[in-house]
Amino acid sequence: MTILSTLKILNDTRGEEIEHWLAEKRAAAAPYFYTSVDLRHSGLRLVPVDTNLYPAGFNNLSPAATSRAARFVAGFLTERYPAAKRIAVIPENHTRNLFYLENLSMLLSLFERAGVEVRLGSLVAAGPLTLQTRSGKTITQYPLVRRGDQLSLEDFMPDLIVINNDMTSGAPEILQGLAQPVIPPLSMGWWQRRKSVHFAAYQALMEDFAKTFGIDSWLLSANFYRCGMVDFKERAGLDCIAHGVESVLASLRQKYKRYGIEDEPYVYVKAESGTYGMGVMTARSPADVLELNKKERNKMQVIKEGARVSEVIIQEGIQTIDRVEGNPAEPLIYLIDGIPAGGIWRINENRDAFGNLNAAGMEFTGMCDESEDECGQWRTLENCHFRSFGIVAAIAALAAAREDYSTGKEGEGI
Repeated sequence: MTILSTLKILNDTRGEEIEHWLAEKRAAAAPYFYTSVDLRHSGLRLVPVDTNLYPAGFNNLSPAATSRAARFVAGFLTERYPAAKRIAVIPENHTRNLFYLENLSMLLSLFERAGVEVRLGSLVAAGPLTLQTRSGKTITQYPLVRRGDQLSLEDFMPDLIVINNDMTSGAPEILQGLAQPVIPPLSMGWWQRRKSVHFAAYQALMEDFAKTFGIDSWLLSANFYRCGMVDFKERAGLDCIAHGVESVLASLRQKYKRYGIEDEPYVYVKAESGTYGMGVMTARSPADVLELNKKERNKMQVIKEGARVSEVIIQEGIQTIDRVEGNPAEPLIYLIDGIPAGGIWRINENRDAFGNLNAAGMEFTGMCDESEDECGQWRTLENCHFRSFGIVAAIAALAAAREDYSTGKEGEGI
């Protein structure tokens, strides 16, 4: 039986119990405003491999998913920030990326459909800047003005500030210590956040879920190992990474034997912090790490905004069996307030089923969701599995709310 079949049966027969379990966890730690979760589905397994708290890509959602997202945004604001009538969105600085501008246009539209006034700020613009998206829409960015503990966009004084910048290189000073609420909090930017902490929190939740509903938690989670004090340029810490690779591969070989999997196990070595598919390599043995050439080490050394990699996570690789128009694909689920609103497919014709699809050549398309509203171009696969994907993504969103950086201790894998 495939993992999707198992989750569908669970949802059909014990759906109310699943909702109660999720609600209980939500009550203990409320999810952040929005989240996107990258999944890998191998048939036997369905595993989250990245969880983003400042997601882009809302422009790729299907029409039905966009409508749901707008409703969920309205519900979130009514419940959490009922006094928020004016909202400022603070984006990434790469304002010339037409695809990202399309995402911002859609994000602004979601707030407008929720009945609030919204403006787009800029951390770098000196004056109002009007930009054109890939589809020809126009959006205007306004410079931020700080007076005391209040932030404004010219004469626009927001009641709530929404961040769409993952802050890889640090929390901007102009956003620190504001009287206005800031969501998600600056403390969850990649300048502090660690993937190992997230996946440790996820594994704890998933073990609880798996025990409650009678599933092997490995089918829904990936083993990992963390290494700090890494410097790829100087080859510092490569022994730790090589040891981590062998440790994760050894655990995989045991599981593969138990489940009769004949594929060769492999792992990803990833920067502990950051997204955009940077600072990622594949390894099938410790030698793949120890024998990296200068060009490969330089590629692993620096990620977005020139941030240097000093910590990595070794995470088991999950092949994808999903295809869109014959090309390898992986599902990304978008959540508002921890509730799945819709999904998209990341597709990459330049990669195989084992590779990292978050790389040059990737494209996106909307995902169907088993509702009567979804048809035609959005039915990119024979069957729709959004509800099953959504269960795992919702647990990942709950895990993000449980990440604790107050102790300075990283998550432990294996």
